[in-house]
Amino acid sequence: MLGAAFLTSLLLAVAPAAADEREVLARQLAEQTGAVDLASDMIGSMAPVMRAQIQASAPQLTEAQLDAVIAIMLEEFEASASELTDMIVMLYATEFSEEELAGAIAFYETELGQVLLARMPTLMERSFIVGQQWGADVAERALPRVQEYLSGLE
Repeated sequence: MLGAAFLTSLLLAVAPAAADEREVLARQLAEQTGAVDLASDMIGSMAPVMRAQIQASAPQLTEAQLDAVIAIMLEEFEASASELTDMIVMLYATEFSEEELAGAIAFYETELGQVLLARMPTLMERSFIVGQQWGADVAERALPRVQEYLSGLE
């Protein structure tokens, strides 16, 4: 009985340390792969989208007022960017084991890993553009069917 209690207390003491180490490795991998820059990148790309949404929901705003609202929003997002980084790190820490994180870190330190890291931003950008075009094409193909369905409702 005493042995089981000792083993349990030992496991409880080791578990947080293992989780902490996994979080350290997850943060290292996130930094190495540029995932920690994601918040800044997202914030920068959100401004035009926010502008359009706010303008649509509050068309009475002047350009100066709209600029002020966007500035407030961006300021708040930038002040909170570390929260997104922490969430991404926790995703990595819960999704991957210590061994997997260490292996990924080691891979990205190799020549091939460095090549992939260097090309990843361009690939992601191009993937986004390809995805947008794909979505527009599929929507265009679906439109006649949607129109046919809607006309049958009348």
